[in-house]
Amino acid sequence: MRFKPFRTAFLVVATAALALAAGPAFAHAKLLSEVPAAVDAATPAPAPAPLTELRLVFSEQLNFAFSKLKLTDAAGKEVALGALALDPKDDKTLLAPLTGALPAGDYTVDWTAVSADGHKTTGTYTFKVAQ
Repeated sequence: MRFKPFRTAFLVVATAALALAAGPAFAHAKLLSEVPAAVDAATPAPAPAPLTELRLVFSEQLNFAFSKLKLTDAAGKEVALGALALDPKDDKTLLAPLTGALPAGDYTVDWTAVSADGHKTTGTYTFKVAQ
């Protein structure tokens, strides 16, 4: 009976320490920025020219083998991309070279990012190429 307060305090501290230590292990890769930048109706802005690649920056280190990008035009037709790669200077950045110039119009990027700890996130954004 004499050690019950000590045992309770120890369990509370140990549980809190484990919860704090496990926090980063359960993180998901969130999209932080993209080039070309996403646009919406409130702030339309054309993509800068010349556009040579898609660049998506995430909050976590990526598991490249399971991360993907898909680019489609306004009609829903898939646009060919070069080989997807991680930025050699930053393992949180996916790069996808364009295989040619994009005609003016709206484009959608669908992405799947798998963080180094195996958590998968998906998302989509649109951008505009001006004439």
